[in-house]
Amino acid sequence: MRAIVISANPRRSQNPGAAWGDLSPLVDRPFLQHVVECTVSHGVRCLDFALSEESQAIAATLGDGTRWGAEFRYYSAGSRSAYDALKLIPLGSPDEEVLIAHSDRLPLIQLNAAKSLPTLFCWKGTKLSWTGWAVIRASDIRRVPEGIDERGLFAFFLDECNGTICEDGPRPLNAGSYEDLIDANRRALMREFPGLLVGGKEVQPGVWVARNVTIHPTARLAPPAFLGENSRVGAMVQVGPAASIGKDCMIERETFVSDSVVCGGSYVGRQLALRGVVVDRSRLISTRWGAEIEGVDDLLLGSVFGTPWRTRVRRACGRGAAAVALILASPCLLVLWVSSTLGIVPTLRRQSMVRTPTVSEPYRWKMFPLWSFGARQVPCDRAGWARHFFFCFLPALPSIAAGYLGLVGIRPHTKEELEQAPVSGRATYLRSRVGVLQFDSLRNAAPDNDSFSADGADTGWREAFTRMTLYVGLVLRDLLGTLALVRRRQPE
Repeated sequence: MRAIVISANPRRSQNPGAAWGDLSPLVDRPFLQHVVECTVSHGVRCLDFALSEESQAIAATLGDGTRWGAEFRYYSAGSRSAYDALKLIPLGSPDEEVLIAHSDRLPLIQLNAAKSLPTLFCWKGTKLSWTGWAVIRASDIRRVPEGIDERGLFAFFLDECNGTICEDGPRPLNAGSYEDLIDANRRALMREFPGLLVGGKEVQPGVWVARNVTIHPTARLAPPAFLGENSRVGAMVQVGPAASIGKDCMIERETFVSDSVVCGGSYVGRQLALRGVVVDRSRLISTRWGAEIEGVDDLLLGSVFGTPWRTRVRRACGRGAAAVALILASPCLLVLWVSSTLGIVPTLRRQSMVRTPTVSEPYRWKMFPLWSFGARQVPCDRAGWARHFFFCFLPALPSIAAGYLGLVGIRPHTKEELEQAPVSGRATYLRSRVGVLQFDSLRNAAPDNDSFSADGADTGWREAFTRMTLYVGLVLRDLLGTLALVRRRQPE
């Protein structure tokens, strides 16, 4: 038997290293990892993953399946639904049994309960609901129509393929929403799902503690609760009931955490009462009030690690280099300003740009000034390097020295441009770092003024240095070529 795991819930977190949906934390590991372990425990050794374009992080998380003694293969439907990727999966015999699973749900099923094919595993609450898992024939996969969704897939297996329903088992664990995520962690810690692997040691009934955890003697752990490895719990803190703390977290003194999930690497400040929330570093989601807040004050919530020291050093070097370049270029800038007042070169302009990375709420956006002569983005094609250098790069040095702008990144945008942009493109821009030089322009192509590509998001220093060197080299080449041409035209 083989398995096809469908990742149809690509909701992702704003913070690096964290995610929602199928990669959200279930106790000590991503939810999808529990799905994989459950599938492998049924004897399945070949897993195909049907992914959408936004689910590519799954391949980086799971790898090739060697650690589970299995073979993993990934098939992406691009911008289409993950269900359209089913057509891309090569199948063997038409009568081969295939286990269909959804990556954000984990039911308690018995494969031997599938007496006929297809068999759809369901559970009965207020109404009959599909768990997202089924055992079908390979020939049924080939008949799945394009553009189908989960509800249509269930109806297709049930009606078109003459499927049967198996109502054996409780409500599955689910990571499709924040409420489901908190409930899944609570039920997993209460051992409602036997066989679910939980790392660490059960120091008291219902309380799990991973390795290298520091707990103050006055702290109280109320079951069910889980503390991830390298976590720190301060004085007079209560963790639980139904609290799951990820790895590398820090809970400050006199804080109460219950019915909540704290993602790995999060810092929780003093004297807070967290009930029914999901904490992802500086992001707070309250299921009780239906509110989601990004960029919470660092004294309350934040990242344990902060900005990596390499990033801080890289940015400090960039700002220092920009300050030195600004001093050296001040005579040239003065000449350009005088020329602009005389109408020889375009007029000096000042525009307010949105600082990034930042949160999604427009009223919390911070702006920074960006100066340029004429249009704020002169095309950097083969004939425009020197023009871009004098009209855009040199006037932007004050913003680079102030730390508002990077040397290399995506193109800065105004508030009006972002408010009119698509939601997905806006989210990509707000998570990225803006720069005076765009990656497209450094490939000798004119930059796309409407592009919201994340290619320039805080690039590594080696790549940024290489591209900056390329830019300066091209500018010097054009300048020297111009001077040589002028010299040749001078009379003897």
